[in-house]
Amino acid sequence: MSDAVDQTASASERRRAEWSERMERYAQRSAPKLRSFAAATVALLPPPVGGRVLDVATGTGLVAVEAAKRVGSEGVVLATDFLPAWEPYVRGTASAAGVTNVTFAAMPAEALDLPDASFDVVYCQFGLMFMPEPVRALVEMRRVLRPGGRVGVAVWSVPEKVGLFLVSRIVGPALPPTAGEAPPSPMSMGAPGLIEGLIAEAGLREMVTDRVTLFHEIADPETEWQAWREDFTTPDGGGLARLPESEQQRLHDEVIAALERFRDGDMVRVPSEAIVVTATR
Repeated sequence: MSDAVDQTASASERRRAEWSERMERYAQRSAPKLRSFAAATVALLPPPVGGRVLDVATGTGLVAVEAAKRVGSEGVVLATDFLPAWEPYVRGTASAAGVTNVTFAAMPAEALDLPDASFDVVYCQFGLMFMPEPVRALVEMRRVLRPGGRVGVAVWSVPEKVGLFLVSRIVGPALPPTAGEAPPSPMSMGAPGLIEGLIAEAGLREMVTDRVTLFHEIADPETEWQAWREDFTTPDGGGLARLPESEQQRLHDEVIAALERFRDGDMVRVPSEAIVVTATR
């Protein structure tokens, strides 16, 4: 038992270090690409007007703010994340959207410091795959739902269907291995039936699965490549610079060709598929 606890604590510390390093660039470059997915997730599981909503692993608060628009001024939304440093980002997202009914609290998803049966809806978008104990987190989400309340969990599909990670998927296998344990893949829960199995194991029922494909637009593939290779906060950690120049050029050409396959007139429109599962306590 002690070894398991130690391993979980170690995994949490690694996650804390990784996200603390990546936070600012994630907020600037990645989060805006997820706004449409947040809207889609909340549309698939709209909270009741005046309801109580929890958003777990909120990050910059995109889902929390979308839910806040739905519940109205009489409703409340609590955005939680294991990193306290997300709070100003959540406040900024809420302020930009003109909503005032979102609050933030720092707590791990696997140990929500919240009363039983206290929320109508719980969301967790693109966070479960980074958690050391995903089923335990889902059990906690179930615990804080009122009877008949619903949870909405979104994860990324299989790698070949998630264009947001196209560059990493091409470049990653060519990079030298990083020291220590590799960080969790954001696409580790896309296999058919995997997320549904975890949700069932947590005791949730009446599952409905939707697959949502949305697009992000790129004006210039070359600019996208340069932005990626200069982002040393990605899990690949800037390893591209350690490769021979010829190998860097080969990867560059492969990435540009892959992006160009999605060209639609003046823009490159890259599709990404998310799996959104809703279920009932």
